Amino acid sequence: MGTLRSLFAPFKNRFYWNQYMSCHNVFGIKDLLQPEKHEAFIIQQVTAKDQEMAVDLIKQHYLSEHILSRSRHINFTEDRAIDEYIIGLLKQGNSIYAKSEDGSVAGICINFALSPVDPKNLRNYAFYRQDPNVKDFLYFTAKLQETPNLWNIFQETKIFEIQMLTVLPEYRRQGLATMLAQKSQKQAQELGYNVVRMDCINPYDFKIAERCMMSCLVKFPLHKLRGPNAPFIKRSSEHNRYVRVYVHVRTQTDKDKDIRREDLINLLE
Repeated sequence: MGTLRSLFAPFKNRFYWNQYMSCHNVFGIKDLLQPEKHEAFIIQQVTAKDQEMAVDLIKQHYLSEHILSRSRHINFTEDRAIDEYIIGLLKQGNSIYAKSEDGSVAGICINFALSPVDPKNLRNYAFYRQDPNVKDFLYFTAKLQETPNLWNIFQETKIFEIQMLTVLPEYRRQGLATMLAQKSQKQAQELGYNVVRMDCINPYDFKIAERCMMSCLVKFPLHKLRGPNAPFIKRSSEHNRYVRVYVHVRTQTDKDKDIRREDLINLLE
């Protein structure tokens, strides 16, 4: 417990500024604000007829690059439980995808408005899965959604999360990922959600969050996330990266800024 208290000691004062400085990648504000050049992509909502396409895209280009998939050499392509989980996210109707000028699908962003009960339901769903790797992936996702408890911190019943964002390799480095994230953020505001969350694990995706003017709320190593019996990723693993939790709060009051230190000390209960 002493280690956790020392870990979160900087949160006591000037919370947002301290976290922004510790999480922020050092590249100029000009790079953040300058629009990236990109093709004329068309952004559309994912509908029921697009579900098969969306599932295939996520499994091929998102889950194959997921940190757990790479550390354990997991193949999600043939697992029906993963299909059902992704379809469950899509059914909420908040996900979007991009088409290029020739009509080819270029990228996708799966969004989900989370309530406190959703991670519990996901954990129950994981409990009955037979594949231990799939079980751990779902447990890992549920634990990450609860860390930290943004529902209590911001006193919101639902948090809009940019959950799975991927762009096909041939369309990368054109600003499409940022475009999808910004569109998702705008959509969340139009739907009335006050808090947008984006968890960044890969070495490049936190730049997307920063270009969307999101603030880094907290940063912690993956070995701090524990499954039922052990950490999902060992401290000594080469895949033990930092998770940066980025948020955008539409209405910040003095109460929002004065987040209780206890909430963050208990972040990794």
